[in-house]
Amino acid sequence: MDTDVVIILVGVFYELLKTQSSADLWVAFGTGKNYRFLHINAICDSLGEPKSRALPVFHAITGCDTISAFKFKGKKTAWQAWQAFEEVTDTFVYLSIYPFENLNPDSCHFKALERLVVVMYDRTSPLTSINEAREELFCKRSLSVERMPPTQDALLQHCKRSLYQAGIWTTSMQVQQMLPSPEDYSWTKTSNSWAPVWITIPDVSKACRELVKCSCKGNCSNCTCAKANIVCSPLCKCKCSH
Repeated sequence: MDTDVVIILVGVFYELLKTQSSADLWVAFGTGKNYRFLHINAICDSLGEPKSRALPVFHAITGCDTISAFKFKGKKTAWQAWQAFEEVTDTFVYLSIYPFENLNPDSCHFKALERLVVVMYDRTSPLTSINEAREELFCKRSLSVERMPPTQDALLQHCKRSLYQAGIWTTSMQVQQMLPSPEDYSWTKTSNSWAPVWITIPDVSKACRELVKCSCKGNCSNCTCAKANIVCSPLCKCKCSH
């Protein structure tokens, strides 16, 4: 059985007990040597009700089949961050009880998610702003761009997509789900499918073109500037005409 299905069962377990008090759920999980049976009751008893209800939101935000994950940050790192910042549990539970919440940068629930991601990237950081954390990691620790957390705008779009998926899971016991349009949750309709809206502000290659440079030894072909679709500048070390 798919991991997402196990997550859904754990998330709705305590709601199920309200009508099926004697429910005893077992799930066949894995394949080959990893095939085993999972006892949902035991998992939920170990987690407790708040974390069980919170699990679908946590799973969606940290990456699943339909939602991107944080690069170089797997489930174990995310789980450890949750343990270090348990205050975010209240936000997870709220978002599971009230699905399809419309987040904005000033929302207390978004701020809690923002703080969680800061902890994922730097367990010792006291910062609550993801943008400030990016600045510190870049300036003081010389962290490469690909290993830095997303910008606040990118994180907000990610959270919106995550909450749309989590909302589908947490309302899965409804006979007829009434789903809002994905367009309201950072998805955009293409010709025959839906694509993520990654950011709503200009990317760095357009907003800060003067910061992009390459260090090619000859003429450029597939360098940083070429990938950013910009002409080489005097900052570049290449032999192109600037």
